[in-house]
Amino acid sequence: MIMDGSSINTLLFSIFLLVVSLVALTEGRSVYIKNDLKSDLLTILCKSEDKHLGIQVLNYERELNFPIEAKSPTTFTCTMDWNGRLHKLDVFNSKRDGKVGKDLKWSINNDRPCLLNSITNKYDLCNYSYN
Repeated sequence: MIMDGSSINTLLFSIFLLVVSLVALTEGRSVYIKNDLKSDLLTILCKSEDKHLGIQVLNYERELNFPIEAKSPTTFTCTMDWNGRLHKLDVFNSKRDGKVGKDLKWSINNDRPCLLNSITNKYDLCNYSYN
């Protein structure tokens, strides 16, 4: 197939728009993790395949946040400890969260983790569980 100059320009422009869209989806996003355990310290270790955030300890109502700069499919998993019990949670999964708004804001509770709902501005998206 032979393409004329106009077709090549259209194809190149389409590729450019695709690349810009993909970059916009993954840049400028952050994950927030809030300790809502009331009386317990929350110890967190978060990592992806290529990034390790180190151990963090959060008092009640304190928050940890970190940017997501995923250029390819990635998952950030956090191992959390309170009261001597370990819990795991995928706080970011590019397949699951690719279309969620700019930031993911988690509330860590004893029963289950909940996401902040940007419409209600409450942590009422609670259809997640610890592994």
